[in-house]
Order: sequence, then structure tokens, then C-alpha cells
Amino acid sequence: MLIYSLGPSQPSSPSSEGAGRQLDPVDVLIFAPHPDDEVIGTGGVIQQALESGRRVRVVFATNGDGSKKAASALLQKAALLLGEDDFVHLARRRQQEAIAADLKLGLRRSDLVFLGYPDGVLAKVYESIGGDPVRSPTTGRTMTYGLVETDYHTLAHGHPAAYTRQAALTDVEEVLRDSRPTHIYVTDPADQHRDHVATYNFVRDAIVALGLQNSLLTFVVHNGPGWPRPIGPTPNSPFESHTIDGTTFPIGVGWPPPIRLPLAEGQAARKLAALDTIFSQIAAPKDRLYLESFVKSEEVFWTRQP
Repeated sequence: MLIYSLGPSQPSSPSSEGAGRQLDPVDVLIFAPHPDDEVIGTGGVIQQALESGRRVRVVFATNGDGSKKAASALLQKAALLLGEDDFVHLARRRQQEAIAADLKLGLRRSDLVFLGYPDGVLAKVYESIGGDPVRSPTTGRTMTYGLVETDYHTLAHGHPAAYTRQAALTDVEEVLRDSRPTHIYVTDPADQHRDHVATYNFVRDAIVALGLQNSLLTFVVHNGPGWPRPIGPTPNSPFESHTIDGTTFPIGVGWPPPIRLPLAEGQAARKLAALDTIFSQIAAPKDRLYLESFVKSEEVFWTRQP
């Protein structure tokens, strides 16, 4: 088993790059399927990397604009009455929350990249064949967008990208090529959320296409009723496996995990504070308890070879 460690960053004003933007190299590159996954899986990694003077970038695959539950709670409107504009409003809120949460961890707005692909159907984008874009069933959109921060493709090329496999893969390739990271983090293919698996697939395929030698450091967010455990924020306790009706969680990955990153008490506290900033995802007590259950005395990772 490997005990893994990463050796301050100051806030800056919002980025104002225009078309033709290129990204500077970083040491740590984190791909989050939705705004909040980077805090859930790598809130400690981010803090420790910044504290050691390393450069960190977070890339959000989607704007988080696909949750009827979150939109309904945010707008105090029955799910059946939600319209496309309501989900676009949710996207705005989730970008705002991501920025606020990551600032608490020490990142700057310019360290965040929003690809702007559709929440809930990213797997359909990955599986799409041909040039017809996937249409988001919630926003009705077929092209990338950003409301608080401009989507990456528009910044880099002057126009949004269609919701196609080739466009998304090209965006991920460009981010990887320009970032030249030493460490790459992404959700594990054993994660039970299809957007999370699709994000892994895009990153894996981009690494192969570019001929990079990086292995992937992966984390699990959704993995059934036995994960994460113990339930609730337990900053003085490590993650544990849990068996229900003969099935031991997390499933699809080895236990104990090969990489365990110890968190200091202050780092766990800042991770909890960042998670509690993501109001759209913790409106219900059950949801808050679930997210806060990722606050432990460590963060755990697996390695995948592309």
C-alpha cells in the first residue's frame, strides 16, 4: 500500500482571455464530471499541492445542468413544471458554487476550466457516432456554453463546440496537451454514475491519442449504498469498506485502496467548508450527509493504465 503525498496560491480577478486562449502547464490536472466532484474526490489533493507550490487546474466536463431534483429545490418549483431556462439557471448557480468552493481550497478562478458539455447525457455524447450533436433533455441545448465563466471551446476557438464525441475528445486532448501535467485525477470507471464513467473514458482516450505516458489516479464518488463509509463527516477516521447482504462496497475496485493520502485536521475542515458551499447539492439533509461523508482523515485513489 502506498501512502501518497503532494508537496499557496493567491486569488485573482476573473479571467478575461479571449478566443485563441492557450493554457499554461500545470503539475496537477483534475477532471471533474460535475461542479462538486473535484471537492468530493480531491479537495485534500488540491490543498496539499498548492501548499507545496504546485500548480493545479480543475476541468469541469459538464455544467451540472441535468438534475431535476436540484433545479426543483433551487427554484422551489415542482419538477413537472421545470422548463429549459430553469436548468440553465441551475447551470449558472453550479458554476458560481464551484468557483466559491474552489476558492476556499486555495484555487483561483483562472485555475478552473469549464468545458460546458451536457449533464446527465455525457455518456450519450461519448457513444455518439457521426456529426449530429446530442440534445440536452433538460436545457434543450446542443452546444457548449458558460454563463459565469465562458466555456473552453469558445475561449480557445471563438465559438462553442457541438455536443459530439469528436468535439469533446478534441477539447480534452487540447487541455491535456497544453497542461502537460505530472498527475492526472479523474473519476474511476467503477463509479456508478454514467457521466463519471464517460469523463474517465474521454480522458483515457485523449491520453492514448496523444501518446502520453501518464497513468490515471482515480477516485470513486457513486458506488451504491455502502459507499462512502463511515457515514457523515469523520475527519479523524479513514474510509472503510462496508458489506451489505454479502456485497462489499466499494465494488469494482480493490480494497484497501493502493493510494491513501493523509489529510491534516485543517485540510479536512477546509474540505468540509468547501462542500458546504455547494448549496444546490445539499438542500436535503440526506444529500448533505452524503457529501459530507467524503470528509475523512484521508483521500483514497486507485491507478488505471490507459
